[in-house]
Amino acid sequence: MKFRLPLLAPLKRHPTYMKLIFYFVSANILVLGISFVLLYWQSSKTLLEEIGDHSESLLVNGARNTARLMEWALEFSFSSSDDSTLKVYALSDQYSDFETFEVWSKLMNIKNANPSIDSVYLINDYTNTVIDSRLGLNDAEAFYDQDIIKRLRDPDTADHSVLIPRTLSIPLIGNKPKDVITIVRFYEKGSSISALVLNVDTHNLMTLLQNNSNYAKRLITVLNDRDETVFSSTPLNQEQIAEFRSHSSKGESGWKIFQPRNQGEQLMVYADSSIKGIQDWTFIETIPMPVILGKITVLRNTSMFLFFILFVASLTAIVLISKRVYSPIQELISRIMRQHQAEKPGEGHNTNELDYLSSVFTSQRNQIHELTEQWRHNKILGRERFLRDFLGDIYHSVEEIGSQFQEWGIDLPEDHLSVAIFRIDQFSQFSKTYTEKDRLLLRFAISNIIEESLQSTKYGLQTVDMGNDHVAVVLSAPLSEEFTNKLQVTQQLIEQYLSIGTTVAWGRTLPSLTDMHEVYMETYELTQERFRLGPGSLFVKAWLADVPGELYHLPVDKERQIAQAISKGNADVVLEIIRSAVVKLRILPYFECKMSLITLFMDIRRLMQEHSSQPLPSSWGLTSFENQIIQQETMENVVPWMEALVTKTLEDITAARSQSKNAALIEQADQFIEEQLTDPNLSAKMLADHLDLSVNYFRSLYKAETNQSITDMISAKRLNYICQELLASDSPIEQIIHNFGFSSLNTFYSIFKKVYGMTPAQYRRLYKNGNAVEREINR
Repeated sequence: MKFRLPLLAPLKRHPTYMKLIFYFVSANILVLGISFVLLYWQSSKTLLEEIGDHSESLLVNGARNTARLMEWALEFSFSSSDDSTLKVYALSDQYSDFETFEVWSKLMNIKNANPSIDSVYLINDYTNTVIDSRLGLNDAEAFYDQDIIKRLRDPDTADHSVLIPRTLSIPLIGNKPKDVITIVRFYEKGSSISALVLNVDTHNLMTLLQNNSNYAKRLITVLNDRDETVFSSTPLNQEQIAEFRSHSSKGESGWKIFQPRNQGEQLMVYADSSIKGIQDWTFIETIPMPVILGKITVLRNTSMFLFFILFVASLTAIVLISKRVYSPIQELISRIMRQHQAEKPGEGHNTNELDYLSSVFTSQRNQIHELTEQWRHNKILGRERFLRDFLGDIYHSVEEIGSQFQEWGIDLPEDHLSVAIFRIDQFSQFSKTYTEKDRLLLRFAISNIIEESLQSTKYGLQTVDMGNDHVAVVLSAPLSEEFTNKLQVTQQLIEQYLSIGTTVAWGRTLPSLTDMHEVYMETYELTQERFRLGPGSLFVKAWLADVPGELYHLPVDKERQIAQAISKGNADVVLEIIRSAVVKLRILPYFECKMSLITLFMDIRRLMQEHSSQPLPSSWGLTSFENQIIQQETMENVVPWMEALVTKTLEDITAARSQSKNAALIEQADQFIEEQLTDPNLSAKMLADHLDLSVNYFRSLYKAETNQSITDMISAKRLNYICQELLASDSPIEQIIHNFGFSSLNTFYSIFKKVYGMTPAQYRRLYKNGNAVEREINR
């Protein structure tokens, strides 16, 4: 059983009216909804931006001040470690009680210089003792801060000995832990762990940072560039640290809305600060969003109430406006129905007025489209196909051609009939720029410009799209300068309107209609003359002078000059000969010009190969050169490519020769060093004089070829022989040193310790004993 509502019956008879109401209401809801969202979002965004920017400014200032305090402590530790009393004590293997007391007093002065300093140690690795500002003298094994001892002894952690965040158990007060930042100043890094250790109280250092703002439940965290926690107002695990790091940007400051795992949204503010370029700290502050945006909820509720009132008022206005809009539409529908003698809605047709109106218009459009397609198929495409076949194929009789002319409505007088071709220049680039569909449209546009430009003359013509790179024109015009000028004007119009350059060729007059294909092919070949005369030219077959078709060959004396220039690496001579030859090629017809240029290229290639120790690159291949001729189209473009190839190849040949010569010089220098190794006067100057080179040039050459300076090479060879002699004999060390060319003992000891990390005596004792034990075991 169906239920019917009497009030809805009139509305069903006017579905268009209902659609108008629906569209207006939907648009009203959409506009109001977007306005409400934008208002709420903009207000929240504005407040957040103000709070975020202010919090960022406070955090940046706090970070800078904290970084300055840390930098002061760092500078203070470095300057304090340079105290001669502390340095001597840390590197001594014995000391007196007075010296110990004096050092302890200095450590106390360092500690008392700043309230942020928690404690100061002086570690002596030679006596295995530690002087602490808090406890005085301690044995290293019994010292309460074993963590720093282990860090300094471990090579992996010793490299990170500046600004170490850690927790320190404080003696004398129940080993209460304290967060500190440790600064270590080594006195002999790599040789011992003797060092000055300064511990900065982290909470004392971060006082300024903690007093930045008064937000409740805020969290402050400071991370270093190794993602270690320098300071945190609440303990963090590694997962939380990784989460903070993934949402903050290193080297930048800013803020964002951030929601930690299993927590509500928070405002995260972050800033970066560098501590003397040694370490970067990231300062992060998080504030719960309810603390910031608690009062915005009231604003949202008020806005929703106001928007509801506005919606009701707008809906009333929409209903009234829809009635006014619908009346003209209903009148238009009635007029169209009367004009086409159609049935009224509801009596066999669609009751939707707009659908009915659309169906009438669609039917008319389809009829027009069908007529247009039929006319185009019969008159344009058919005639285009015939003319393309007429030029590109051979018709057997004049009668067959005449009947096709009559069928397709082609009106061309048979006298003075000829072919002109408009060929697109730089077609390889043209093909890359335009798709096949676009190329078809451009050729169509070229045909239209030709017809508009030449149709005004008294001569008949037909344009034919031959595909690829050219459009042909079949025309009936006697040879005249006037028509030639018309062709040139048409060529200029194509470039002006389409930005396409063309080469134009006008062939000879047809003896008969059956010769059309042959004349078309001759005219297309005539466009190839642009190879020697350049693009944008216009060629008229009847006006071209007959030039003997002889190939140009490079004279013997020119070949000899090129061979000499190649052996000397003189590209200018080779290029000059090429340019002079090209001038002579320009007077030859296209085919002879092209073949002569290929012959010239192959002659130069042969001479290049004779003077090159390596095979020439593939660019010198005949296929590569022919491809360049096709792509570049003109000799003006091909010749610079050939000149650049010649220049590059000559540079490679010269570089190969130079490299071979340098290798020989280095070999002579190494041999001379071996021969004169015991001479104290052996130096870079002595080597340069021996090789007849300047000192500066020889130093640079040797460094570039070996990646090692001459002085380092001589020292390395001498040290190698000295080490062998130390293990092979019991001769005094000073005598061995003098035997191998070292005149200064201080210089030798400095170099030896830098290379081997020990004195010659220690080296002999360590490795000679080891060799003796090994020999005993083998025996």
